[in-house]
Amino acid sequence: MNRQDYRDAFDAVTFSEDFEARTLRKLDAALDPSSEKESCVMRKNRMKKLALLVAAAVVLLAAGVSAAVLWRSPAQVADAMDNPTLAAAFAGEDAVVCNETQVVGDYAVTLLGTVSGRNLSAWGSDLAADHTYVVTALARTDGTPLEAETFDAFSWTTTPLVAGCPVRAVNSWTLDGFAQCQVLDGIAYYILDVQNLQVFADRTVYLAVYQGGTPSPSQFPMAEDGSLSLADPAAGALFTLPLDADLADPAAAAAFLEDLGLGET
Repeated sequence: MNRQDYRDAFDAVTFSEDFEARTLRKLDAALDPSSEKESCVMRKNRMKKLALLVAAAVVLLAAGVSAAVLWRSPAQVADAMDNPTLAAAFAGEDAVVCNETQVVGDYAVTLLGTVSGRNLSAWGSDLAADHTYVVTALARTDGTPLEAETFDAFSWTTTPLVAGCPVRAVNSWTLDGFAQCQVLDGIAYYILDVQNLQVFADRTVYLAVYQGGTPSPSQFPMAEDGSLSLADPAAGALFTLPLDADLADPAAAAAFLEDLGLGET
């Protein structure tokens, strides 16, 4: 069932006006330990509690279904994009699932997850080198499905940025970024493949999602401490990537910056 059918099905469910109140009263009664006198009664009451918890969840779900967005997991996204090797990596213990959402105009942008390592993908020609893969999702806030035939996927930019580094120097372009997008059930999913971001993990590493081209200092001003922000918070999303500082490689980061002619930053 796709997301729209799922929503329509729940929107069609009707409840009596006092259904929620009656359900909560029964739930309170079921959770009263004084009613459990014997083991057989306790087993029946546990089943009763479970049924009532499900009923209460249905009430809450039915009340808020119009705002619900059902994301696919990073592993499911990679699998749908015919990359089973990466799907397995996202299902592994080294992957980090985020599910953080920010609103950009009429869109909800969600950072779904990230994983780093080598030989994790079926794409690319230098898979023996460490890479970082980031999965994001884009959906309309009003629930209107995106159409694969008309949605301009790459009018949106997804790029890492690193605290203390000029945004024109360290981004998806200089990190040999490659992105793939697919619209699934009315939601646009992106997989970004860049050079290993873990080398910068002793700094704050961001993921910026916005409409436009290469990032500019006017879009992402840098504070005195090197932190970056959005000049116009309504114009994009700026996430902090959950990287492990213990895996930072300052020497590799310094070499990368030196190759860009930046020296120490």
